[in-house]
Amino acid sequence: MDRPLEKKKWNNKRILTLVGITGLVGLIAASFYFTSGNSKLNVEADRISIVEIKKDNFQEFIPINGSVLPISSIYLDASVGGRVEEKYVEDGTILKKGDPIMRLSNTDQELSLIQYETQVLNLLTQSQIAQTNAQQVSINNRNQMADVEQAYKEAERIYRLNQKLLNEKAIGSQEFEKSKNDYNYQKERVNLTKQILKQDEVSTNQKAHQDKETYQRTQSALELMKRKIGDLIVRSPVDGQLTSFDAEIGQNKNAGERLGQIDVLTGFKVRADIDEHYINRIFPDLQGEFTIGDKAYKLRIKKYIHK
Repeated sequence: MDRPLEKKKWNNKRILTLVGITGLVGLIAASFYFTSGNSKLNVEADRISIVEIKKDNFQEFIPINGSVLPISSIYLDASVGGRVEEKYVEDGTILKKGDPIMRLSNTDQELSLIQYETQVLNLLTQSQIAQTNAQQVSINNRNQMADVEQAYKEAERIYRLNQKLLNEKAIGSQEFEKSKNDYNYQKERVNLTKQILKQDEVSTNQKAHQDKETYQRTQSALELMKRKIGDLIVRSPVDGQLTSFDAEIGQNKNAGERLGQIDVLTGFKVRADIDEHYINRIFPDLQGEFTIGDKAYKLRIKKYIHK
C-alpha cells in the first residue's frame, strides 16, 4: 500500500535562491563600503606633491625624448682631389678658424699652376714689348708730324711771298704756280699725317686695352689656381670641434668627397621626434625645458617639420 512522503522544507531550489539573494546583498554592501570614502591606499610621502589650487592659465606638459646636438655643424668637403700626405690633428680636436687639418698633394694641379704662371709671365713680357713698340711708333709719328708741319710752314711762307712778288710782277706765273702747288701738297700732307696719328692712337689704345684684359683674365685664372693649390691644405672654416674625421696617410680623396665636419660649440639644440598624437599642439616658439645634472635649461621650438 502507498505511503505519503513528507515534503522537504529546504529543497535545492530554495537553497539556490537564498544563496543568490545573499550574494547580491553582499555585493551591494561591498560597493557601498568601497565608494563611501572609507577605503585606504598606502603611498610613499616623497611621491606626494601638495600645491595650492588657484585660477591661472592651463599648461600642458608633453614628455619628449630627444638628442642634444651642437647648434650647427659645417661639413668639410675636399675642394680638390689628392693624396693624403699629412694629418695635423685627430678626430675630436678643438680647432680655431683657419687651423690646418690635413695636407693633400696633387701633381696635376701643381703642374697646371706652373703652366699658368709661365703663361702669365709670357703675356706680361709680350705686353711690355708691345707697349715699347707702340711708344716707339708714336715717337716716330710725332717726329714725322713735326717735319711735315715744318715743311708746310715753309711752303706757306714761300707761297705768300711769291703771291706778293707776282702782284708786283717780280716773278713769273710759272714760279708762283710751283710754290702754290708745293703749298697745297704740304697742306694735304699735314691733314693726312694728323689722321694717321689719330688712327694710330686709337689702335694703340685698343691694343693696350685688349692686352690688359687678357692679362687680367689670365692673372685671375692664376689666382684661382693658386687658391686651389692652397685648398690642398684643408683648414677649419670656423671655431669648433672636428668630428667624423675620416682620412689616413696615403689615402686618395676625390674632389667633393666628405672629409668630416666641424661642430660649432657656441650653443646646443635638442632634436626630438614628437608623437603624432601631439602634432596639432606643436608650433614654432613653443616653450620647453629639460634638466641635465640638476641644471634646468629652457628650450624654444625653432624648426618644426611635419612629416
